[in-house]
Amino acid sequence: MQARSYKNAVGLPLKILVSSLLLASQANADQLTNIPIPAGEGFYKDVLIDGGPGISASPARHFESLGLSYETLSYRAYDILTGEVDEEDRQAFVEKFIGSDIDLNGRLLYPDGAPRYRMLNIGAASFLRTPTKPSGGSVHARLLKGSTSPVLRTGAQNIQQFIQNGGGYTGFCAGAGLADDDASSLKLYPGQSLPLPDSSETVYLTDTIADALGYREVPNIMSLGGGYIFKSQSNQYPEGVEILGWTNQYPAVWSWRDPNNPHSGTLVLSGRHPELSHQEEAEELTKAMYALAIKGSLDGSYTPQVRIKGDLENGRTRYMDENTGHYDASHIKIGDKQYHHFKINVEDPRKKYLTIELNGEYGYDFNLYLKKGEPAFASNADVALTDAGNYKTLQIDNLTYGEWYVSVENATSVTADRSTNSEYSGQLDVLNGVAYDITATWDREPPCPTSISDVSAANPAFVGQKLPISWRAECFDAGSYASVDLVKASNEAKIKTITSSGGLNDGVNSLVWNATYNQVGEYKIRVSDNLNPGKKSLSPAFELKKPEMLIVPPVSSGEKLSVIWRWTGESSQVSLDLYQGNTLVTNLTPNYAQKSGTNSLVFAANWTWKPDATYKVRIRTRDRASNLTFFSPEFKPTLSSKVTVEGLDVNSAGVGEIMLDGCNPGKKCSRTLTFANQGGKNANLALQLLYVDEIVAKRSWGTYGLSSTCISNASNGQYAMQLPPGGACAVDLTYSWPKGISNARGGYLSMSSSDSEIELPSPGQKGVLLCADCR
Repeated sequence: MQARSYKNAVGLPLKILVSSLLLASQANADQLTNIPIPAGEGFYKDVLIDGGPGISASPARHFESLGLSYETLSYRAYDILTGEVDEEDRQAFVEKFIGSDIDLNGRLLYPDGAPRYRMLNIGAASFLRTPTKPSGGSVHARLLKGSTSPVLRTGAQNIQQFIQNGGGYTGFCAGAGLADDDASSLKLYPGQSLPLPDSSETVYLTDTIADALGYREVPNIMSLGGGYIFKSQSNQYPEGVEILGWTNQYPAVWSWRDPNNPHSGTLVLSGRHPELSHQEEAEELTKAMYALAIKGSLDGSYTPQVRIKGDLENGRTRYMDENTGHYDASHIKIGDKQYHHFKINVEDPRKKYLTIELNGEYGYDFNLYLKKGEPAFASNADVALTDAGNYKTLQIDNLTYGEWYVSVENATSVTADRSTNSEYSGQLDVLNGVAYDITATWDREPPCPTSISDVSAANPAFVGQKLPISWRAECFDAGSYASVDLVKASNEAKIKTITSSGGLNDGVNSLVWNATYNQVGEYKIRVSDNLNPGKKSLSPAFELKKPEMLIVPPVSSGEKLSVIWRWTGESSQVSLDLYQGNTLVTNLTPNYAQKSGTNSLVFAANWTWKPDATYKVRIRTRDRASNLTFFSPEFKPTLSSKVTVEGLDVNSAGVGEIMLDGCNPGKKCSRTLTFANQGGKNANLALQLLYVDEIVAKRSWGTYGLSSTCISNASNGQYAMQLPPGGACAVDLTYSWPKGISNARGGYLSMSSSDSEIELPSPGQKGVLLCADCR
């Protein structure tokens, strides 16, 4: 089966532009039945009242009394001196009645050429003929014949087709004359008329109307520039004409129906004005004329007939997606409030399980009906599916031998702002038709209905992300494949096909899509059967976003900087920089291959942190068509001070000490100690010299001392030192050994800090032993 996609025409197909006569036979491609179309169904409205330039609209009270819906086009502006139609009125009438790009057939016809109304009414001329000026009817005829639609059809052709395909027509005075078969009229039937004298006379009704009304005389019906039908040279009225009423001399009311066209509608005409009289007899006569034009009969023996688009073949999808002007009307789109009827012929009574699937164009409401023995409507259907939406599945298990009828109704219509000269709004695409397809399958066994469901995709999704997509399929034949499409969430318009070979195996099917489409917005994933695109399912709407980066607030102890971030796009190259405010501190790395997901880096802090300053890390992509820049939250490093001491000795137990070299009585010896702040904040140290034996020390057995430009001396051997971040201080430790003293005495250098760690060789060590003669 060849799958076709639906299309909304943007331009006009060439075949439409070069063949404006195809529409005349479109409805004839359908199969005619003798089944009536129920009142109130199958048409946009019952009556279109034509009151275009040169014509006065007929009164609406008769239609209202009959319970008929109606719409009026009433454009009466013209130049009384020249008889020329006002250009603005002319254009407004042409676009509505004859056709425009948004309504190629005009308001009178559906896309397939079928009548959109049950009846067209044209009334009196809106001004009288003068010796030098044309009548209003002539003005209107020129407009209908001389103005064309975008499909190169005139208004006269639209009306001719309307009647040929079953639409009724009523004309009074000028409206009757416009129907004549002459060069200045519309050639709606083979009759011709001669002018009546202006008068007010009694009309004597013939049996057809008199029997229905219960009286034969209608007094005081005026003529004012109208005409009457006359016989041919053979003294015969044209075939199909029936005289319904006379004055003393002339036919006053007559009808015509094409005897050679069973599709034809009925014309009911009068050269006089019963519609303008308020007498009861005239009121009822006018309503009877309307009823006859709509029904074709006043005894109920005939009403407009249902046409069948064709037979539905078992298991084969029928596509209704062609535009106006297509050579085969049986595949043209459906109009607003229009019905399309199909037939199913069941020859094997054992095949009692029926499934019908209707797939309409997205955004429109379709109804589905089923009935045995006669065409289905909302009013008579055995089964009716009328919930809102474009997709319907109908199933029954009691299909029996014989003819069954399936009907599709387009329940979506335009919105009219008023009843006269209305402007349409809303879903205007229905005027040129909405596409759908329908499949009927019947069999002996209960169906295993093919289905696609549970389509899922991550929300949100990110450009460049590997996006898992999954869906469930049931009951497809082996080797069946699905198209997986990215579509707009708002209208299901296809953006791109992800794959046309998606699995339709029973159960869950899946794929991973590298989401390369870079237009952010709301989308859905649509999975549809390649052989039957109407068999589809959609994911919930999800947002496709630009790749995002979430940077965790960086952490630094002063010595190291830790950066962690999550990237939602594809793998890419990035650079990382450290900023203080908006000032670049340093490039952390010029090129790092980040992956999709979580990334982390640790950097040694080979720069100096400023106390109380705030910092941030910038990460910038380097290899994308449009590179992206992200900043971390601002942070302050958690600075600490760690002071190292160089110049110490370490004994066999791993304890730090100082063994002064070159010490002898009467001499001074020394060792240089270097204190360095490896942290990120100031370090404050307290140093104190103590002696192992205070008494000996007081006997001047020798003294220890500290000297440096970066320490301050206090009493009792106490010293203070402050080191900035990264700062260092060299301190000389000295021992003075007096003469005459044979042994030097030991000492102890205590080191402490209230805000910094002092790193000594042994954990927990708070100072070092001093010895001047221990080697």
